[in-house]
Amino acid sequence: MGSLWIAISIFAALMQAVRTAGQKRLNAHLSTMATTYVRSLFGLPFLVVYLMIIHSSGTDPVPTLPRVFWLYSLGAALAQVIATWLLIYLFTLRNFAVGSMLPKSDIMMTAILGSVFFSESISLAGWFAIIVTLAGVFLIAGGKTNAGAWRDTLRHPLATFTSLPVQIGLATGLAFTFSYLFLREASLSLGLPFVAAAAWTVVAVILIQVVVVGIWLVFREPSAFAAMWHHRKPGFFVGLTSALGSIGWFTAMTMQNASYVKAVGQVEAIFALLISWLYFREKSSIAEVTGIALLAAGVLLFLI
Repeated sequence: MGSLWIAISIFAALMQAVRTAGQKRLNAHLSTMATTYVRSLFGLPFLVVYLMIIHSSGTDPVPTLPRVFWLYSLGAALAQVIATWLLIYLFTLRNFAVGSMLPKSDIMMTAILGSVFFSESISLAGWFAIIVTLAGVFLIAGGKTNAGAWRDTLRHPLATFTSLPVQIGLATGLAFTFSYLFLREASLSLGLPFVAAAAWTVVAVILIQVVVVGIWLVFREPSAFAAMWHHRKPGFFVGLTSALGSIGWFTAMTMQNASYVKAVGQVEAIFALLISWLYFREKSSIAEVTGIALLAAGVLLFLI
């Protein structure tokens, strides 16, 4: 059980990488917000079935879901929606090379805010592993970043942080951070075994997202629903992989600190690079290879 959360986190990262590839293909036919909504709408049925299986396999009655659980679930759902919207907005901006890397700072934000304001308890070895992992992620992302952007950042650091892309990047990381911490607190508030707690939490959070984003689409993009149904086959693929990934993330974060889970989950970057190597035949830079080595070392540190 001690390292089971690591295997679950890696599985979740793999499912997220596959889901993202499916969403990129689907985005050619749907708007960005509709493509984002697909993962929740088509994933919810799979999650409900999963919850029914978990519940039927046990002997416990349907738990009473306390008010604090719903408050944390609402916070997690809204924070994730806001983070996704900010991330989409970030990639519409010009000169976002450095700014687009800053959402990855959610690893460190989760560790700091979680240890100060939430139930995160991080050891000295844990902090070191997080820093090594974060360095690896930045090197991988930096391998695809324009060198000129980095020179400008080093020459004018204060001006860089006043730029809109960087501010949006930091805000995105912060929103993702709160989504991780809120969902962990929601899960822990139930006082159930980790599998059951994660199952109830993931269904509650995704259900809230389906309702909230669905209402937004009704008023802003009413034609999106017909388009999503027309492309339902790839939609169900995205929904299934998203559901599997969410089950993995929520279960791992119920078992272990959210900051540790997100650090290990950065192996998604390795999966993305493998796809680019094997499928798109793209070459990698020395920075990317070094980043992979650091990222792998950071994950291994959690096993010590």
